[in-house]
Amino acid sequence: MPIIADPKQRMERAEQKKTLLLRFLREELYTTPHVAAKVMGVAPRAARATVAALEAAGFVKRHRIPLVPGLPPLVLIGITPSGQSMAFDPSTEVPIERSFEPGRFSLNYLKHTLETQQLRIQAQYAGITKWVSGDRMAAVQKGIKKPDAVALDAAGRRVAIEVERSVKGPKSYADVLAGHLTAMHQNKWQRVIWSSPDAKTRDRVKTLILAVKRVRILGIDTRIDPAKHHQNLAFCEHKEFVHLLT
Repeated sequence: MPIIADPKQRMERAEQKKTLLLRFLREELYTTPHVAAKVMGVAPRAARATVAALEAAGFVKRHRIPLVPGLPPLVLIGITPSGQSMAFDPSTEVPIERSFEPGRFSLNYLKHTLETQQLRIQAQYAGITKWVSGDRMAAVQKGIKKPDAVALDAAGRRVAIEVERSVKGPKSYADVLAGHLTAMHQNKWQRVIWSSPDAKTRDRVKTLILAVKRVRILGIDTRIDPAKHHQNLAFCEHKEFVHLLT
């Protein structure tokens, strides 16, 4: 990005970067410095300066989590309660009460969380701004699993997004498919996208889900009709994901 010579424009850009990161952390609660730089659309050095300014103001806090003795710790940037007070639009929103709590952080879930965040950034760069993380969704009925996220695609359809980093068992996918078909029957969302980091995982997930023959939809044992039940299901690699929303 070219250097901004005008002091007023530099100040405006600095505030814009702070807002972008706080708005992202409003729902995501935490991220890594690498992802934070992508959110702001800047190089890592510029991202560090913005994070330092937000930390000095008490809006974010860096948390260092030791992983392996002798190696640098994992650094996370988490939003504080004060940061949440600055991250919402007072004309249309209310502040979110949750902030990042290191004691509730799951290292096992970290890679999944970061991959979902990367997809969110891809979508935002492509103009998809309506995105709700799964843990921010209202409670859903029994038998329907909350997706990792729900976004509004370019056609205005609600899309449930599932990030599949590894392959689960057939029974698990039968249950997940039943939940999504029930949710689509109730018009909670109209499409489902399963996104995986590589083609091998994508193909296995697709095969397992499309191989399901029967599920219970609204408590009724239902035989899967591919022409009817598969038409709004999509499978992709992460690098293809944004094309399915635009």
